[in-house]
Amino acid sequence: MKSGEKERWEPIENDRLEIGHYIRINHRWFDHPFVRRMFQITDQRELDIIREAQLTRIFIDPDRSATGPAVPEQPEIIVPPDPDALPDPPGGTPGSDASSIRSQREALSAAQMRGQVTMERAQYVLAALNYGDPQSATVVDEYVDYLVALLNNSTTPLALMATPLEGHSMQRLALLGTDAVSMAAVIGKRLHLQAAELRTLTRAAATCLVGLTRLPPNLLDEESGGAAPRSASYRNYPNLGAAVLEQCGGFSAEVLRIVREHRERPDGQGFPKGLSGAALHPQALILGAVRDFQNRSASAQSPVPALAYMNKHLRPVFGQEIIGHLAISVLAYPPGTHVQLSDGRVARVFRSEEAMRVSPIVEVFQDSSLRHRETIDLSKQKNLSILRVLDTSRLPPRMFETAKRSLAGAVPRPEKAPEAPR
Repeated sequence: MKSGEKERWEPIENDRLEIGHYIRINHRWFDHPFVRRMFQITDQRELDIIREAQLTRIFIDPDRSATGPAVPEQPEIIVPPDPDALPDPPGGTPGSDASSIRSQREALSAAQMRGQVTMERAQYVLAALNYGDPQSATVVDEYVDYLVALLNNSTTPLALMATPLEGHSMQRLALLGTDAVSMAAVIGKRLHLQAAELRTLTRAAATCLVGLTRLPPNLLDEESGGAAPRSASYRNYPNLGAAVLEQCGGFSAEVLRIVREHRERPDGQGFPKGLSGAALHPQALILGAVRDFQNRSASAQSPVPALAYMNKHLRPVFGQEIIGHLAISVLAYPPGTHVQLSDGRVARVFRSEEAMRVSPIVEVFQDSSLRHRETIDLSKQKNLSILRVLDTSRLPPRMFETAKRSLAGAVPRPEKAPEAPR
């Protein structure tokens, strides 16, 4: 589909679906077993799952379907497009250099806006829990629903938000919780957890780090090697977190248990109690793999080394299924990552989707000023690939600024930020 074209969605009954149809599922994310709600049906198994789940609000896009469906004449229904797929702005023809650059900048600005809103909401959740707000459970529910909506409307897998943030800030802690929700949700869904189980897991993921807010700043982050060298105070943070939730009220006993056990491991090498085997809640194991991955990714420019370590050393600990789904759910090159290409040029990852995990769309810098760029889809370039991820931390930040800025020089902020808890 060309940029600027509207998607045309037509309703269809699930018993008339065929392999090759490009569909959109208009049910809540928790109410169907698919990770994405927009995709092309590729085999009979997917058709059987749709019918067994009794999904009734199904739409197809005939222009993106690989079969010619016989759909009765119905009024055209236009569903809002994927928020990541922006049309070409006025003033340029689709595909022109000026139009492409403007479209890319608009998409990047929109992504940064969503990131700002997410950051503010994440901090609001953490603050509500930390203050013991009796409405904290409702606040967490609303935030989880917000994150699930982002997942539901995205065509991309996960891009970590918290990893690039340096230091031990509460801001980073809040976004680690955000990443934990998204990653645990996708892994849980790939493992075919029921809706109630997914809700429990995502609420535990949203609250699992609140215990760290009760520790001194120098203990907020865990080093990549694990918690063994840490103090007894650090190793008790899951119990502190569960105590905070219990004080706030409104959280189920299962959520409390998962928060208490999310750093335990089946081999007995976890904490705070050193539980092992069947004594662990199975969803705590999912959350534990996510947290281990986050810690091992903290100082890296790319999640690839952390995934490689977990695949090699922790597959027996967390299980082949969990590690496999974790790897599938994380982008090898998240948007914004700077890389060196096989021809020596520097590029910045602009868009990376599940189908182009190792060959994303990049902006290639044409000279040392890093200001003149060319957009290249690496999946269509057989002789060009990513050689390595670059560490840009020692270069002037202004060299890499790409967002639109206001007259005051600041990235535009949302019109209304969440109010602080009283």
